[in-house]
Amino acid sequence: METEKKGVRLIVNKEWTPETISTLGSGFFYHLSYPVEEIEPELLADIRKALLPPGTEMEILFRKDGELRRVALAELEWILDFDTFIRLEFRLMQTLPSLKAIRSSPPNGYLFYYK
Repeated sequence: METEKKGVRLIVNKEWTPETISTLGSGFFYHLSYPVEEIEPELLADIRKALLPPGTEMEILFRKDGELRRVALAELEWILDFDTFIRLEFRLMQTLPSLKAIRSSPPNGYLFYYK
């Protein structure tokens, strides 16, 4: 039985991260790491059951002044689980300035969660 394919969102707080991603541009690899307590529990459980496959769609959002701005779309390559944190390796598919900017509010307090 195949599981439903879900995309994920990753929130970044450091101002240099969107700049670095934009400078690299589409096609380049990048990685982000999150402490397990900042990952939505359902998503963390799926990661640990190997249910988040390569090719999963990712949306990277920058949080500033309580608002989220989309800075990149990416595709998951692999996940490294270090027990206390998860490292995600991914390919940037679309970045600013060619990416349509959207703004939204943080949904649930987690930095890494299902769309």
